[in-house]
Amino acid sequence: MRKQVVGFPSLLWGALFAGWLWLLFTFSSQSYEQQSIQPWLRRTFNMQQLIRLLPDMTITYRAKTMHSHTDPFQFVEFLFRKGAHLFVYAMLAAILFMLMRSFNPRRWLRALAVTLVTAWVVPALDEWNQLSSVHRTGNVTDVWLDFVGGCAGVLVCLCILGVVRLLRRR
Repeated sequence: MRKQVVGFPSLLWGALFAGWLWLLFTFSSQSYEQQSIQPWLRRTFNMQQLIRLLPDMTITYRAKTMHSHTDPFQFVEFLFRKGAHLFVYAMLAAILFMLMRSFNPRRWLRALAVTLVTAWVVPALDEWNQLSSVHRTGNVTDVWLDFVGGCAGVLVCLCILGVVRLLRRR
């Protein structure tokens, strides 16, 4: 039986994962006002400029309807916040997947399974954490959005690893 030694790549991925989790829960604990980009948008654009830039569309999310030309600042912030959900959890899952693979690259299915379970559990805990944050609400829909982001992060990793593998065969 071989004793597995944790190498530099594992330490690097582990530190990245811990730092990303810390960042995620730090942002999750902030109030809506602390995270709002609307003040910046209002300083940077006037309402008419933003309306000209945006397509005329309406989004309904959790019984709230947002129209791009009625309140463009809220609309852009909504898209930014949901995009941030996708990005943050894509990165979390990608980092975790690479961390798991760094221990044993041949056990990629195990790494995939652990990553996908984590990509569901961490957002659920994040949304639960938001229930105790000022002016924030936990939302099951966001858990699904975060999970989709996590799946996208793993998919990107698998594609990159596949390309690297093909290039090494040449």
